[in-house]
Amino acid sequence: MTNDSDTLIRVEDVRTHFFLDEGVVKAVDGVSFDLARGATLGVVGESGCGKSVLARTIIRIVPRPGRTIDGAIWYHRPSEGGGERPIDLASLEADGAEIRDIRGGEITMIFQEPMVSFSPVHTIGDQIVEAVTLHRNATREEARAIAVDTLRRVGIPNAESRIDEYPFRLSGGMRQRAMIAMALSSNPTLLMADEPTTALDVTTQAQILELMADLQEEFGMAMMLISHNLGVVAQTTERIIVMYLGKVVESADVRTLFRDPKHPYTQELLKSVPKLRRRRQTERLAAIYGSVPSPYERPAGCPFHPRCPQFMAGECDVIEPTLKAVSEGHSVSCLLYSEETDS
Repeated sequence: MTNDSDTLIRVEDVRTHFFLDEGVVKAVDGVSFDLARGATLGVVGESGCGKSVLARTIIRIVPRPGRTIDGAIWYHRPSEGGGERPIDLASLEADGAEIRDIRGGEITMIFQEPMVSFSPVHTIGDQIVEAVTLHRNATREEARAIAVDTLRRVGIPNAESRIDEYPFRLSGGMRQRAMIAMALSSNPTLLMADEPTTALDVTTQAQILELMADLQEEFGMAMMLISHNLGVVAQTTERIIVMYLGKVVESADVRTLFRDPKHPYTQELLKSVPKLRRRRQTERLAAIYGSVPSPYERPAGCPFHPRCPQFMAGECDVIEPTLKAVSEGHSVSCLLYSEETDS
């Protein structure tokens, strides 16, 4: 946990479920973490673990029939007279005035696929200008100047002319840069990036990651990076939370997590990262056994036990572990480190 004076976001036991005809999908199921001002948090896990839903929960854009049924999201919002005012984002109406003022202004998000995030019938300039006029109380002329400057900062050449381009006329890397520009145009205190480099080639990925790090330092904002790419997270974040089936199974600073992973799922994730020194003829790429269970048929006990190489019969399939501290700043949700199995 961070000190209260340093905390920007504190998520406490948040649960976001989708109520479908087939059953209830517990996309986020009791997640807790802190994010300090100016810090960078990585959120990792396989597809379907709840990473993106967690980010959408924070800014209250979870699509129906999903809804946040429990927990609190304390955002320490700067007040006009100085100091800060904690606000529980989870208690705000999704279309209310206060969350709309925060969302897109103080907390912004880079979505995974900019082609479907931008409107295809409006220029990127029109869309950035709209965001600026909404959140920075600027005229359209002032907003356009801010938009051009922001596009230039994110490395788009000839920003004065590119501002009038439609999204489909830009390359994937340029669209991603334009999406970053729109997210940064309001000078946010928190930027959430959902798989910002997934659809890009390796060279462009490196450029985007370097750009985001430089802009974070320049603006002094906190960042939450969502990714399944452990290499990207290791390079850009300070702390990591590992998610599986809607739960946080391990939380630590990046160095500790990579040097001394405790949860079997984290250990298996790290083993699956390809190594350059692998001998092609004698070694196979490591893979995690099995697949993520159906969200409608969650296993009893530890959600990872059907795939776990350290499975303990009669315990892991019966007892559901909770997140416990194993050292300072390092927590894990596993019965291997729980007092519940001592008997």
